[in-house]
Amino acid sequence: MNGKRASWLSAILVFLLLAGGCATTQKTPQTVSFQVQPLAMNTWRQKTHNLVFVLDASSSMVERFNGVEKFTIGRDFLANFNETVPDLPLQAALRSFGHSSAFSEKSTVLNYGLAEYSRAGIDGALASIIPAGGPSPMSASLKAVAGDLKDSEGKIAMVLVSDGKDIDNAPLTVARELKTQYGDRLCIYTVLVGYDGDGRALLSSLSQVTGCGLAVNAMDITTGAAMADFVADVLLRKVEAAALPEMSKAGTWVFKDIKFELDKAVLMQSSYPRLNEIVKILKAHSDIKVEIQGHTDSTASDAYNLDLSRRRAQTVMKYLQSKGVAASRMTAKGYGESRPIDSNGTEQGRSNNRRVELKPMK
Repeated sequence: MNGKRASWLSAILVFLLLAGGCATTQKTPQTVSFQVQPLAMNTWRQKTHNLVFVLDASSSMVERFNGVEKFTIGRDFLANFNETVPDLPLQAALRSFGHSSAFSEKSTVLNYGLAEYSRAGIDGALASIIPAGGPSPMSASLKAVAGDLKDSEGKIAMVLVSDGKDIDNAPLTVARELKTQYGDRLCIYTVLVGYDGDGRALLSSLSQVTGCGLAVNAMDITTGAAMADFVADVLLRKVEAAALPEMSKAGTWVFKDIKFELDKAVLMQSSYPRLNEIVKILKAHSDIKVEIQGHTDSTASDAYNLDLSRRRAQTVMKYLQSKGVAASRMTAKGYGESRPIDSNGTEQGRSNNRRVELKPMK
């Protein structure tokens, strides 16, 4: 009896160990280690307005690569991409092709959109595409994308995830048709799952059709930093940070070319180029707050000059705010004639004293 019980317990233990091992192999490296790396949007600008995911769910994607089902790798890739997308006004779609008949009898399915981008919506649509299986009608899927995008406006990025296996060159013909239809609006990005040579060649060729795409391998983009770089390539363009102006000894940026009409807080036309440069600087360095300082010469009374300088500083602040600089980042203060930087005994000196300064504050 004891021997039978020992054998029975051993069998259960072996089963549990095997079951645990099988469960472990179902997790992709991305699932285990991926951590989202946020994109610092002060250095980027949106370039893409429509995002289309195309996912291969055919039978070759059921094969394992490095012990993990390729379909799981591809789906996790898109899930990680979805988690990394910054908050942008986007239209999005998710289309899959292949499929097991248990999921759909159709060769290609529109799982989401084209609709306003929703991270939760894309995530839910990705989770629903199971199981994979069936033929590889990539060309049919790309033809359907043309219809998905018929009402779109602005730039389009298509991210195609596949192993490229057992697929002829028909998708290239369709991709060229898409290029003809959407022109410079469309960029195709391909993500290879596995290392099939013919598949790699196909996906590489597809990414080159539009002249603005990129071909990558899913196994090279498993970290948050690598995914952030790829998402930025697809959706954003780099903005060179505007150089900060030279600081005065008083710790301010001095602008002598911001001019006002005589005895008024009305900007002269010649002031706008400099003000627009300031807008670019403040948008590029979004961590900086500023005190906008108005200064006058000594003509007129102290009280009059103090009030005039205050109103002029407020005029500058209102203009910067109208161009998208948050009011919470700015204060306006007038100093009148109390802080001259030149002699008030000459016209040139008085002109230098009539100025606007910005004091940066973190």
